[in-house]
Amino acid sequence: MIGMRMNAFNDTGLGEPEQDANSALIELDKGLRSNKIGEQCEAIVRFPRLFEKYPFPILINSSLLKLADVFRIGSNFLRVWVLRVCQQSEKHLDKILNVDEFVRRIFSVIHSNDPVARALTLRTLGSVAGIIPERQQVHHSIRRSLDSHDSVEVEAAIYAAQMFAAQSKLFAVSMCSKISDMIRGQATPATMKLQLIPILQYMHHDTSTASMVNDLCMELLGSYPAVEFVRVTLSALTTLASATLVDVPEQVALLLRYLHDDPRAFIKRHALDLLHSLARRGAHLWPQGALTSLIDSTTTLLQDGTVNSGLLIRTLDVIEVLSQSAVTCDANMEKDSPLLCLCVNACYSPDLLVAVKAVTILARVACYCYEEGLPAYGDADVVSCLESLIVLLALDEGHLRQLKVCLRSTVKLCEANPKHCPIFVDAIGSTLINANTEGGQDKGQTVALCEALGAIGSLSENALLPLLPDILLKLEQTSHVHTKVMLCTLLFQTVAGGYEWNAECLKAIEKVVVSVDGWAKYRIARGAARYGHHSVSTKIFQSLKETVASEQLHFWLSGLYLVTSAESHLLDDPKESDGVKKKLGTVERLNGAIARYASACASLKAASTPLRSLQFASEYSKLRCEFLQCMVQLLHSCRSLCTAPPPAIAATVVLATRDDLQRFGRVTQQLRKSAKELRNCAENYQTLYQSAFDADPGSLANIRALQEMCRLMANSVERVCGGVGAAMCQPNETEFNFGESVEMRQLARCCTEVYRLAPSCGREGDGEGGAISHVRVGCLIAQVTLLAGGKVRLPLPRYFFQALQATSVKLSVSPQPRVLGEPVSLPQGSQLALKVEGVLRHGRRASLFRSVAAVCISISTAPPSKINIDQKDTNMNELQQTVIPHRDFFACEFLLSLGSPGAAAAVCGGSTSGSGGGQYQVTASASILDKAGNVWKCGPRSTLQVRVHEEPTKRKLP
Repeated sequence: MIGMRMNAFNDTGLGEPEQDANSALIELDKGLRSNKIGEQCEAIVRFPRLFEKYPFPILINSSLLKLADVFRIGSNFLRVWVLRVCQQSEKHLDKILNVDEFVRRIFSVIHSNDPVARALTLRTLGSVAGIIPERQQVHHSIRRSLDSHDSVEVEAAIYAAQMFAAQSKLFAVSMCSKISDMIRGQATPATMKLQLIPILQYMHHDTSTASMVNDLCMELLGSYPAVEFVRVTLSALTTLASATLVDVPEQVALLLRYLHDDPRAFIKRHALDLLHSLARRGAHLWPQGALTSLIDSTTTLLQDGTVNSGLLIRTLDVIEVLSQSAVTCDANMEKDSPLLCLCVNACYSPDLLVAVKAVTILARVACYCYEEGLPAYGDADVVSCLESLIVLLALDEGHLRQLKVCLRSTVKLCEANPKHCPIFVDAIGSTLINANTEGGQDKGQTVALCEALGAIGSLSENALLPLLPDILLKLEQTSHVHTKVMLCTLLFQTVAGGYEWNAECLKAIEKVVVSVDGWAKYRIARGAARYGHHSVSTKIFQSLKETVASEQLHFWLSGLYLVTSAESHLLDDPKESDGVKKKLGTVERLNGAIARYASACASLKAASTPLRSLQFASEYSKLRCEFLQCMVQLLHSCRSLCTAPPPAIAATVVLATRDDLQRFGRVTQQLRKSAKELRNCAENYQTLYQSAFDADPGSLANIRALQEMCRLMANSVERVCGGVGAAMCQPNETEFNFGESVEMRQLARCCTEVYRLAPSCGREGDGEGGAISHVRVGCLIAQVTLLAGGKVRLPLPRYFFQALQATSVKLSVSPQPRVLGEPVSLPQGSQLALKVEGVLRHGRRASLFRSVAAVCISISTAPPSKINIDQKDTNMNELQQTVIPHRDFFACEFLLSLGSPGAAAAVCGGSTSGSGGGQYQVTASASILDKAGNVWKCGPRSTLQVRVHEEPTKRKLP
C-alpha cells in the first residue's frame, strides 16, 4: 500500500499466521547484528513485547544474554535502551538461567573510563537487583561510586542503592551508616540529601537499624525545616512505620502534630496524605484518640476560618478509609460522637465534594448499625441528605463521579435496610423523569440513575413496579440510544417479577427497536434474554441475523435466535395453525424446543473461532437440550404405566431378580433409565460449572439452579422406582437460595415448587397398593409440566454473552518430537523426563471475581494401543503436582517409566508403575485452584505420543 512503512521486524499482520517464539527471536537477533543503529534500537525496544508474548525461561535467558552483549560492546545510546528493557521486564528477570554470565557482561562496563557508561551500568544493575540482591562486588561498586566527583555517576549510585536496599537486608544494614554520614555531612549538597533520604525507608530489617534511622529522621526534621526536607523525611518515616507496624502509633501522632502546629498549607496537605496511607494499613493500628484528635484539629481550623475545602476533603478522605473498619464505626455510632457531629455539619456544606464525602461516611456508619442490629442515629438525615444530593448532582454533568458515589451509598443502604427502597426509588425515579433529555446529563447522569434503579430493583420484589408508567414515558421522551437501552432493561426487570406483558409495554419496546441501530438492538435483545423474556428477544435476533456481514456473527445471531425461540416455544401460549389458535401439549412444546436447541448447538459451533471460543454457550445449550430430552423421556415413561401393562411373567421376573418393583413391568426400567439420565445431566452441569472459572457469580448461580432442578427430578423419579432418592423423607418446605437478583429468585421459587410437588415416600392409597401408582406418577407429570409448561422463564446467564474477566493457561510440554506428528522415541527400560511449563494470561480486568492461587498439573499415561479397553482403564497411570505460579509462570517436572512392567514413574518423590512396550499417549492437563481452594477444570490439554522400543540384543559368541 502507498505510504505504508515496511517493518523489518514483522509483527503479526492482519490475516497473517502468528509467529512462533524462535522466528521472532531470530528476526530480533538480525536487528541486533545490523550495522544501522536505528535498526538496533528498534530491535531492542521490541524485546519487552516478546517477553510478554512468550514468557518462557529459555527464550528470556537467551534474549537477555544477547542484550547484555549489546550493553557490553555497544554505545551509551544502546545501553540506555537496554536499561529500559530491564526496567520494563522486571517480572521476567527471575527466569534468567545464567545469572552469573548475565551479570558478568553487564558488570564489565563498570571499569570504563566514561562516567556516563558507569552510571548506566549502575542503573542497569539496580534495575535487576531482584535477582542479584547479595552480590558483594556490586555492593562495593555502589559504595565506591557514591564518593565519585561526577554528579551523574553519584545519582546513578543513589538509584542503585535505593533498589538494592529494598531487596537486600545485608546491603541496607551495611549502607545505613554510609548514608547517614552523607546526609549529615556538610559537603553533601542539599539536592543530593533529598535523594538520599528516601533510601532510609528500607532500613527496617532489624530494630537497631530502624531505631537509628528513626533518630536520624527526627534530627533532620529539626535541622532542616524547609518544605521539601519535611516532605521527604515524613514520607520516609511513614513508609518505615508501615513496614515495622510497631511505630505506626508514634508516626500517626507525629503527623497529627504537624497537621495542627505547622502553619504551611503544603505540609498540612502532605500530612493528611500520609495519614491516608496509614489509614489503609488498618484502623486497629491507630492509637486511641487519634481520630478524635484529627477531628478536633479540623474543627479548630474550621472555627478559625483558616482551613480551605481542600484540607477538609483530605480529612474526610482519611475518615472515609477509617470508616471501612468496624472498629471505627463501633466507636463512633453514638449520637454525640465527634465523627457524627463533624459529618452532619459537613454534609450540608455548599461544597458538593465535601457533602458527598461526609454523607458517604454517615451511610457507612448507618449500614454497620443495620447489619449489627443496633440503633442508627441520624439515619433519617442521611436519607434526606442523599435525596437532596442526588437531585443536585444530576443537574451538572461535571459531578458525575460524585453522583455515582452517592448512588453507591444509596444501594448499600438499601441492601442493609430494605425499608429504604421505596424512598430512594421514588427519589431517583423522579430525578430520572425530570432529567433534560436533550442535555448532556442524558449521556452520563441518566445512565447512572438507571443503573442505580436496576441495582435497587434487584434487592426487593416489585420495587420498580410503581415506576412503570414513568419508565414508559421516559422511553418516549429520550433520544439518547444508551439511555433507551438502560430503560428497556429496567422494563425487563420490572416485568420479570412474575408479571405478563401487556400491549402498552410491548408497543414501547417495538418503538425503541425500530428507532435504534443494530448494536443497540442486540443489547436490548440480550437484556430480554437475560431476564427470560425470550419472545421479545426472538423477534430482535431474527431481524438481526440477516443484517451482519460476518459469517461468524450470522451464525452467532442465528444460534441466539434458535435458543430464545426454543425457550419461547415452551411458553404456554396458544399457537396459531390454519387461522385457528390452539394450545400445544407438553410433549409438542418439548419436542419443538429440543429441535430448535439442536439447531442452535450447530450454529454456535459454526460461530466459534480460535480467537473467540463459544464453548460455554455451546455446552450450556447442549445441556439444556439434554435436560429437555430427559423431561420428554420421563413423560413418555410415566405414560407407559397405562400403555404398557406388566407382562404375564412379571411374578417370575420378580423372583429371579429379587426386585419387587419389577412386577409393574416396563415402566420400572423406563423410570430408572430416566433417573440415571437426570443424574448424568446434573453431573454434566457440575462439569460445566467447574470449567467456568471466569464466570460472574450470577452465571454460576444460574448453573447451580439448573443442576439443582436435575437433582430434584432425579430424586423424585427414584422415590417412585427405587434408588438413592427413595431414602429421602417426605418433602418439607425447603427454601432454595441462588442469589438476590430477580431472575435467580424466580428459579429458586421454581425449585421450591418442584420440591413441593415431589411424590411422597410412603404408599399411596389409590387402590393399587404398589409403589409405582398413578398418583405418584401423576406427581412426576406435574413436575414436568411445571418445568416445561411455560410457567418458568429460563434467564440466560451473563457469561453466555460476555466474560467480564479472562484467564487462560498456556502449556508447553517437552520433549517434543523432531518431526511434527511423529512420536518421541524412548528405549525400553529408560525413563522419560517430562517438563511442563505454563503461562497464565489475563485480560484487561484480571482477578475480578476470583484469582489463581495454584495450578494443578495432571499427567495421565495410556498404555499401548494393543491392550483392550477393559485393561486400558486398569493400567491408566495418573500423576499430579500442584505448583504456585510466580509472576504468572509455573513449571514442574515428571519422571515417567513407560517401558518395563513394574517400573516406577515418579513425580518429586511420588511413584506409580508403567507396563509393557509399544506406543503410549501422555496427556498433560491443567486445573486452576483459586484462593478458596476450589478446583476449576478449565485448563488446556496437551498430548504427546511416546514410542517405547526394545534395544537390539547383542549376539553372544559361541
